[in-house]
Amino acid sequence: MKWTGACATYIGNTRKVNQDAIWLGSTKRGGAYFIVLAVCDGIGGLERGEVASSLVIEHIREWYAGLLQWMDISTVDPDVLHAHLKDAAEEWNRVVCAYREQYQVRTGTTLSLLMLIRDRYYTLQIGDSRIYGGRGDSWRQLTADDSVTRTKNGRTKSYLDNFVGKQGDLRFSSTGGIVQAGDLFLVCSDGLYRRLQAEDLREIGSKAREWLRDEAGAEAVCRELIGRMLQRGESDNISVGIVAGRKKLFEGRG
Repeated sequence: MKWTGACATYIGNTRKVNQDAIWLGSTKRGGAYFIVLAVCDGIGGLERGEVASSLVIEHIREWYAGLLQWMDISTVDPDVLHAHLKDAAEEWNRVVCAYREQYQVRTGTTLSLLMLIRDRYYTLQIGDSRIYGGRGDSWRQLTADDSVTRTKNGRTKSYLDNFVGKQGDLRFSSTGGIVQAGDLFLVCSDGLYRRLQAEDLREIGSKAREWLRDEAGAEAVCRELIGRMLQRGESDNISVGIVAGRKKLFEGRG
C-alpha cells in the first residue's frame, strides 16, 4: 500500500487574519510510512488565536523531525509511538500556557491530529476541529467535538468546552485502529465541516482512484472543497487535509 495526501488553508472572504494552521508530514523508509496531519484553529473569541495555532503546529513539526532522527519506521512499536504523541501533546499545551502567561493574554487553539505508522492510525483530539475516516463512499467522524450545549433566551447553542492553552492540565481524547488499502482520512477546521455535505465525502470516496492518485490530485481536492464551502456562504477561515491509502489500482504515476 502507498499513501498520498495534501492540505490547504484559506483565510476566507471576510476575515482579516487566518487563525487556522495546518501541516502534513509524510516519510517513507523501507516501504513503511510515518505520516502526521494536524489542523489547529485559534479560538476566535480570545486573543492572538493565530499565534496559538502557529505555535502548536511549529512544535508538531519539530517533534516529527526529532522522531525521524532516531526512529526506525519499520520496527518502532506503534503503541510506544502513540504514548510519545500523548506526552508531546502535554508539552504543546505547556508552550501555549507559557505564552499566555508571558504576554498576559487569553489565547488558545483546537488541535485535531492524525498519525499513521505502518498499518496503524491514531487520532488526538482537543477542541472542535474534526477527523473523518472513509472507505469507498462510507464515512464516519472519528473524533468527538469538545463542546457543550446551553439554552439561553429560548435558543440552544453549542459552546467550545476544551482547547490547547485553556489550563495547565490538558484534557484530550485519543483513538486508534488498523488501516487498510483504500482507507481515506480527512482532517478539517469548523470552517469546512459546518457546510460540508455527506455527498461531498461520498464523491471523494467514489472518485478516489481518479482524484487522489498523487499529491497534486489530493491538493486539488482540498482546494475544490474550500471553494465549495465559500460558494455555500462560509465566512470563517477554512482548512482541510486529506490522506489516502492507495490500492494497487491507484498505482501508475506518482
